[in-house]
Amino acid sequence: MVNLITVSQGVNDTEYGKIVFSNVMVTRKRNLFMNRTWRTLDVRMALGILAVHLLALFAPFTFTWGAFWASFTTYVLCGVLGITMSYHRNLAHHSLKLPKWLEYTFAYFGVLALQVNRLTCF
Repeated sequence: MVNLITVSQGVNDTEYGKIVFSNVMVTRKRNLFMNRTWRTLDVRMALGILAVHLLALFAPFTFTWGAFWASFTTYVLCGVLGITMSYHRNLAHHSLKLPKWLEYTFAYFGVLALQVNRLTCF
């Protein structure tokens, strides 16, 4: 839990972080990118992202139009229908009314996009 105290309580500015545009000081230092302990999940995610980017280096040598259209179709189904329409518009804001079978289908497309909920990572 973060304890918040005001400057009037005698906190030194160099010890703690100051919240921008306020007189509130944060009494606990944040764990930054390099100064924190990496968990197993952090290492797995970093290795997965690194592997995808290393494999992308081979893409120009293995180009085919069939693979191009397969990736474009996957982008439309998972990215546009799954993430943008289903996760964002339908599930987050409820601004779209769909039949249940179509809502589940589009949500499944979102699952196929491998979008990870931020709360499960922390």
